[in-house]
Amino acid sequence: MYTIQFEEYLDKIHGCWYGKCLGGAAGAPVEGIKKVIDVQDFTQIFNPDLPNDDLDLQLLWLDTLETKGVLIDACDLADAWVEKCWYPFSEYGYFLKNYMRGIKPPYSGMINNEFFKEGMGCPIRSEIWGLICPGDPDLAAAYAYMDATLDHAGNSVYAEQFLAAVESMAFFERDLEKLIACGMRYVPADSKLRRCFDRILEAYHNNATWLEARRLVLNEFSHPDFTNVVQNLGFVLIALLYGKGDMRDTINIALQCGYDTDCTCASAASIIGIMKGYSGLDREITALIQDYFIIGIDVVRPSNSIRGLAEDTAKIGLKTPDYMVEIVGAPFPAERPEGFTGFQTEPVTPQGLEAALHSVAPRKWEIYGPYFDQLDQPADPRYPSPHGEGSVLPDMVCMVNNEAFLDRDYITDLEQEKAACVIDAYEDFIEVDRYLTLEGQMCCYAATQVWAPEDRKVWAVIGNNDGFRLWCNGEEQLCRDEIRYWTPYNNFTLLDLKKGENKIVIKLLRRTEKLKFSIGLRQYDNCHWHRSKWCIDI
Repeated sequence: MYTIQFEEYLDKIHGCWYGKCLGGAAGAPVEGIKKVIDVQDFTQIFNPDLPNDDLDLQLLWLDTLETKGVLIDACDLADAWVEKCWYPFSEYGYFLKNYMRGIKPPYSGMINNEFFKEGMGCPIRSEIWGLICPGDPDLAAAYAYMDATLDHAGNSVYAEQFLAAVESMAFFERDLEKLIACGMRYVPADSKLRRCFDRILEAYHNNATWLEARRLVLNEFSHPDFTNVVQNLGFVLIALLYGKGDMRDTINIALQCGYDTDCTCASAASIIGIMKGYSGLDREITALIQDYFIIGIDVVRPSNSIRGLAEDTAKIGLKTPDYMVEIVGAPFPAERPEGFTGFQTEPVTPQGLEAALHSVAPRKWEIYGPYFDQLDQPADPRYPSPHGEGSVLPDMVCMVNNEAFLDRDYITDLEQEKAACVIDAYEDFIEVDRYLTLEGQMCCYAATQVWAPEDRKVWAVIGNNDGFRLWCNGEEQLCRDEIRYWTPYNNFTLLDLKKGENKIVIKLLRRTEKLKFSIGLRQYDNCHWHRSKWCIDI
């Protein structure tokens, strides 16, 4: 069992929340820049007057702990989010869509969330769990799992558990490498995140510079999404190792690494804040932000004081079932729940995932096709014929390739055609390749009916890796003749839906090995679609 004086406990919580606010303010102005940031010191750009989801959601979790008690479950957190947090961004939006359709954690973060399920949205919420579970990394990691599985899966869940465990033990351990080793107990040995951590530690012990370690992370583990957790937790680890416990140096290294900088700077600075406590930080550092934070969601705190937030957090820390620590000298007694044997969390299983996926009504897509032609390309007259002089046979490249075109009308009247198959789409994906099993280049059409309760304008948000044309009620809305890396946000357009049934038709090309296409509808309220929630009633 560990022992800590209440004033020291409170001081370390204060240091953590201050580091969270300072790091977020440092990184927010350059968030999303995927290159080395040419800023020598974060004080040149930092802005403490911006709300930050890194802190906002933890204010929501603290509010939930205060109102519902410390023995919460994942649905308590989810319900609080629906009630008080409007954020619909990326994985947050997919969680809200899933949960509002009845899909519960731990599957609400997995379904229809392929691209963002391993983002930074949950690791940035780890501090609250470490702070209320000092010296008990198992308990901190259990809370973190409950939180993370709302809107994430896989490496992001491991990352939040890692950080929560590190933050729990930072109250008592000052050696960064020992702290990292403690956190890595919650990261599976065969995971991508663990491999990244191992490579960074190897580079660090081989005297690589932090820039060389950063390049290693990007060469071996990078992802096109700037919020992807593996590269960003790698940068947090680099900042901690090479910052050597100095708050300013740690933030600057995390900042200069780029990518999800508000998150990486804030996570790294929070750990340093716990280790040193607020009283152990340089006065030049603590003078950078006055005693306040900004809230961007519908949570009301007694004050916006960082010190006050630390005091409120400490009160909850005296109520959690943390039997590994004795907090001495508190102004009010600890109220630990009796008989607690651990949170009952549902494990993720293939059967559970399948059941959750099929618990919602699918969208039915009629698929027409496939259509294709033999590639028609003349032989290069500069070279001998592969078939002998005078042959009229196609060139060899035409014999092994087909082709399809967006501007060719393979169907003149869809009503007169017979569908090749009907796909039940439980996610935004139209999984054509599972049903049209031919190989090679081809075209197909997908058609569905969308019912709207009233005349409504909506965003159509499209993920594509090849060309497509989109029609709504017979009017062409969007055409893209391109080959792309699939993300769910590659294209978008506004659709005018009429009350009742609306026919959506999409012409799809597959000119490479695979066809990957998704379409989802988001509410339109005069805002960009990224700031709007997904439609769940059409």
